[in-house]
Amino acid sequence: MKSRVLGMMVLISCLLLHGCAMLTPSYSKPDVSLANVEMLKSNLWEQSFRLKLRVDNPNSKALPIRGMQYQVYLNDMRLATGVSNNAFDVPAYGSETFDLEVRSNLWRHLSDLVKLVDKQQAVTYRIEGHISTGFFLAPNINLKEEGTLEPSQLSF
Repeated sequence: MKSRVLGMMVLISCLLLHGCAMLTPSYSKPDVSLANVEMLKSNLWEQSFRLKLRVDNPNSKALPIRGMQYQVYLNDMRLATGVSNNAFDVPAYGSETFDLEVRSNLWRHLSDLVKLVDKQQAVTYRIEGHISTGFFLAPNINLKEEGTLEPSQLSF
């Protein structure tokens, strides 16, 4: 009798775990890349930029994006950090771009940035953070994008 109850409990547990797994769809990690940087406003204490990010979905289902937390680095200097509640869907095997408005205080990095501009050197960038899909019990998607920006690519 005890073995029958134990067997039933194991069977019910397996069914419940399988049911939870069906609620959290598995996705391959999307590719996120920086498509453009545009300066919006600038004053002594705060600068505003628009980053255009491209999300490529390698999955056979649409990927919902419900928000993100991020940090932006230029040449290993933390330029900005923040959150966004942009909500959109990336179609299956498709791409979608979205704008991320970033505010920063470059005052503390001014001398380093002036040197970069004067030398017309390429700037390395890194964007890190987490993307939320809004799925119940689904983990956040880790975001790490890095690359190099040539001064001629920047639009001011």
